[in-house]
Amino acid sequence: MRNLPSPLRLRPTALAATLMLSLPVQAQQAPSSPAETRDKKELPQVVVTATRTATDLLKTPVSVTALKADDLVRDNVKEMMDLTGMVPNLQLGLSNGDSGVLAAIRGVTSTNFTEIGDPAVGIHIDGIYSPRPQGSLALMFDLDQVEVLRGAQGTLFGRNSTAGVVNIIPAKPDFKSNYGWVSAQLGNYKGRQLRAVHNQSLGENFALRAALMVDKRDSYIEQEQDLRDRGVKLPTPDGKGRFTPDGKPDSDQRLNRKVGPSEAYGNSDQWAARLTARWAISKTLEWTGGFEHYQNSGAGDVGLKDCEMAAGTRWACGPKGQWHAIINVPGKIDMSIDTLRSNLVWKLDERTELGYKLAYAVQQRAQNHDDDGGQSWLDSEVDVMQPWGNWGRQHALDRASYTLDSRYKSWVHELQLKQQTRNWRYVAGAFLLDEKNQINFAQDMLVEAPYGMPYGQFYAQPDRRIASRGLFAQGDLQLADRLTGTAGIRFSRDKRSDNGGISAGLWDAGTPWYYNGKHTPPCVPGLCTPHNGSDLSLAMGPFAGLGVYPSPVVNSYSKSWSKTTYRLGLQYDLSKTDMVFASLATGYRPGGFGDKFDTCGGGTCVDGGSKKYSFLDYGPETTRNIEIGYKGRHYGNKLELSATYFNTQYKGMHVTGMTAVGQKKLDRTCADWEPACDVVNAWKTENIGDAKIQGLELEFKLLPWAGGNLSGYLSWLDAKVKSYPTYDDSWMCGYRKDFGAPECAPVYMGSDPSKRGRRILDVTGHQLPYAPKTSFALNYAHELGLGDYRLTPSVGMRYQSRMYFSVRNLGNDKIGDYQKAYTNWNASLRIAPASEDWSVELWGTNLSNNIVKNWMGQGLAGGYTFNSYNPPRMYGLRATFNY
Repeated sequence: MRNLPSPLRLRPTALAATLMLSLPVQAQQAPSSPAETRDKKELPQVVVTATRTATDLLKTPVSVTALKADDLVRDNVKEMMDLTGMVPNLQLGLSNGDSGVLAAIRGVTSTNFTEIGDPAVGIHIDGIYSPRPQGSLALMFDLDQVEVLRGAQGTLFGRNSTAGVVNIIPAKPDFKSNYGWVSAQLGNYKGRQLRAVHNQSLGENFALRAALMVDKRDSYIEQEQDLRDRGVKLPTPDGKGRFTPDGKPDSDQRLNRKVGPSEAYGNSDQWAARLTARWAISKTLEWTGGFEHYQNSGAGDVGLKDCEMAAGTRWACGPKGQWHAIINVPGKIDMSIDTLRSNLVWKLDERTELGYKLAYAVQQRAQNHDDDGGQSWLDSEVDVMQPWGNWGRQHALDRASYTLDSRYKSWVHELQLKQQTRNWRYVAGAFLLDEKNQINFAQDMLVEAPYGMPYGQFYAQPDRRIASRGLFAQGDLQLADRLTGTAGIRFSRDKRSDNGGISAGLWDAGTPWYYNGKHTPPCVPGLCTPHNGSDLSLAMGPFAGLGVYPSPVVNSYSKSWSKTTYRLGLQYDLSKTDMVFASLATGYRPGGFGDKFDTCGGGTCVDGGSKKYSFLDYGPETTRNIEIGYKGRHYGNKLELSATYFNTQYKGMHVTGMTAVGQKKLDRTCADWEPACDVVNAWKTENIGDAKIQGLELEFKLLPWAGGNLSGYLSWLDAKVKSYPTYDDSWMCGYRKDFGAPECAPVYMGSDPSKRGRRILDVTGHQLPYAPKTSFALNYAHELGLGDYRLTPSVGMRYQSRMYFSVRNLGNDKIGDYQKAYTNWNASLRIAPASEDWSVELWGTNLSNNIVKNWMGQGLAGGYTFNSYNPPRMYGLRATFNY
């Protein structure tokens, strides 16, 4: 493909050709192969849509990385989680209990995955916004490319792009010919994968493209059935206490069963199919539309102890090592996503086009998740049950969460008008999003203080809605021969509403309400084990429905926010092949609220009132990003280089977690180990302060010699907290002294309600989560001619420095909240004939077999961390046949 002319100095004949680039482009027959470019003497041009028009990547004044289809297949990328390390300053994590994908760019992220929470990184499919973070688990297959835009994109991409945008672009039908390809793959852990594509031309103006992907793999986790039996620890004369086993498991047995590797947590059992049509209705009117179905029937993932950090402590993992879990609630995901997409482009004249994009999606999910993951207090640490109860460590941990059913529906519309003349161009449009989300979700805590009885919560949300509207315009004007100015503005209005939702249940195990009259404890509470796992039935708790739960509260509430965002920029062409740019851009994420919550904790507040309800509101979050960059080609287009310095002001930062929201009167005195037992906490999102982010990103591609291809990036990131006056440092407070870590601050019990009950730690200057200071990658491929065949070995390495998971920045090697620095190695070896009729490829990812955390929490039963992880070493053989 030849280089595009400079976008603002086009002649009328070139103008028409450039405008046609924004129509659906010709798709590839199969993933690009080295043989297609084996004799190339310069790097091919890459076209991106980061400015909502098709432009040369190196003439686009935005920090954007484009990953082509062959790059993704070579590294066995099948879902968005696999993109970690492929792009500067992009981090991805997983919330196991609700299958929410965390995406962070340059340290800006979100951890609210509820049906009315919002991500900080906007996910777009072919330029159309995709609202729910669970949708990011869907398979990525038959793609043209993936574009990752870094920095605020609030003007052209709008809502929830304070950190940036990931735009996943599927391949499109081709009018010219009939062709296809099939790829079959075998891997370790009994991995099996099938990909197939067929393109059918039905004339000069109509084509269909069908694509299928199936991915199955056994788990790398040894999942053991939880049948442990201790019973409560009752008093003995020597004060040590004794357990009271009864031959029946302590943990819930309602769903417990023995599962093999194909059904264990960490497996893969998913498939997806897409049918796309492309119709050139006339010379000026073209439509592309399609339907896609995705099904995930896997077990999901489960939290695991960090065995390396726990080594040498009394919580060490033992001989079975890192990939082992004791489970009483086998994992189950039943998630489907059905999506209709449509794109109509009308070329009004050679300078102007009108486009209308539409997407309708229905996501349905049910999920069972073992929240404790088999954690349990050591025998010596379990506290003795007294007649008045045990307010400390129980004989068992038994916690689970259940998405009983959910249905998320969304409509997205976007209208765009594009026009270009000799000296200026613009895109203007309107955006409309409507979501209607329904979910029934429950949490079980089955062995809790004071008597070891259960409690739980049920959230029935039949109608949670999100409505977003936006108007935007952005234009480029040639100010001088080589100087271009950019200005853009967007007005957004967002509304959330909860209509008739109900939250019910108690955070109190003092009474046997959970049993629903189907079980009676065999003794007075405090004198024996109130239930064993076999005593629980499907007529209790979540499986019996909302009516079992006491104290229902109706959540009917709505709130709106609005914001104007903008973009200003300058671009100067140093020559025909390189340029410098500078920009100022803003992003916005709307505020929100949670479930209606009694800030008196079901009792009497310290001020004498009761039933003081709050919807736990929080305000918008904003970013303002300054970038100065360079992009260019050198040495006869054998070297591509881009460098960007960025400086971001991050205000009203959203953080989700357990937060003090009130204080209640008690009829007992708080113990020394629980000085804030009268403080009422709730799971909520709050605005916690400001941060300053700056850094440098360098990317390059190079053809160093015949047959060689070298690429990589280097990034430096300085993402620090400017203000967070209410940060609560309650991490591992009972174990810090044992491990030589700084002790937690004392609990604040003063008059400031925003701090009361928290261990206030000054985190000014601390590093933001998901923001490693340095990272770099190098990839090299070399094609060797072997007669009529081509052999292509490739190797890639990715390094990142220490990354924290909270602003606490605790660097202790046993209980620190970080992922240590690591280097990953990937490699492949591909052979194919010159005709490219077939290819066979050996591949491997994470060949260094690093154990890498992508989400972190503190252990429920001791001084260790409990986390989510990326997969271990994977390898396999892939064969592809083209026809």
